Amino acid sequence: MKDEVQSGYKPVQDDVLKTLGIAVIAGQGVERLMSTCLTFPLHGKPLQTVDQLQALLERHSKATLGQLLKVLRQRVNLDPTFDDQLDRFLQYRNVIAHRLHDVPGGLDLHSDEGRARLKAFLLQYLDNGQNVSMVLLSVLREWARQEGIDFPSEPHLSQRMLDHLEANVVPDLEVLIRSKERGAQLKVSNAD
Repeated sequence: MKDEVQSGYKPVQDDVLKTLGIAVIAGQGVERLMSTCLTFPLHGKPLQTVDQLQALLERHSKATLGQLLKVLRQRVNLDPTFDDQLDRFLQYRNVIAHRLHDVPGGLDLHSDEGRARLKAFLLQYLDNGQNVSMVLLSVLREWARQEGIDFPSEPHLSQRMLDHLEANVVPDLEVLIRSKERGAQLKVSNAD
């Protein structure tokens, strides 16, 4: 009993469960970031009233990740590699949220191999989510910059992360996400 933590699981099991919790929270962050991008920079039309904004916020806050991806694909053209990443993120998220027993190899917290498979799956999901987040965060930051909105420095937005976005993500935004209009650049502003 000495090797069990308060949760009733062994420390090696508890470690995987903590990773699962982090994955759930991180996935929700990606969904919220996508919803925010669809509400503001990728909305496509000027928002002219508070009622329009409230309706849009409510609609996106209730949307599933699959619904958000469908709207995103309707509004912009996505680089095939980035689109595949979004699909993979959705598939992994659905396994985590709805069918955890469908993790490749099955859900097994009682063997070293099972825990390793589950943790590898969760870490791949977290890595994929971070890549998606970096693109969406860059879209949001660029839109805010164009709109003259001071983007607050959050504790989790370190200078190192901001430097990474500027050097590695922002230069590729026009490749990753493009306007539906032929030959047009993505205009991440919703006001004209």
